[in-house]
Amino acid sequence: MSVIESATLRLEPLVAAHADEMFGPMSAAAIYDYIPEQPPASALALRQRYQQLERGHSASGRERWLNWIVRLSSGRCAGYVQATIYPGSTADFAFVFAPEYWGRGIAFEACRVAFPHLAGDFGVRAVFATVDPRNSRSIRLL
Repeated sequence: MSVIESATLRLEPLVAAHADEMFGPMSAAAIYDYIPEQPPASALALRQRYQQLERGHSASGRERWLNWIVRLSSGRCAGYVQATIYPGSTADFAFVFAPEYWGRGIAFEACRVAFPHLAGDFGVRAVFATVDPRNSRSIRLL
């Protein structure tokens, strides 16, 4: 998995070492109004989660996991995008951004540069996403 760049963003393959700088942005309670998770308990807990994701595949090996942190031109991490690729060339796609970056086009730009990569490098032909019906921003983006 490689770095993906646009004019304003850099998508870096997620590694456990990103946990310290991602802990703050991913701790905002408002994020979890729309996803069935809780904020990370600590940077250590987030690091452990990232270590699992860093493997890049499910235990069975049937699913490929792609996770990128989204870094702004300022160097700050705004959130992440991820895809789970299944046999049959389909993928589930998700994105999570810190509230301070909502409504600024950052999620749109991150999706815009990730999708061609999924198709070109991984042969994904169909992408699916699940969204909480109360999350109007994500609905508009999708």
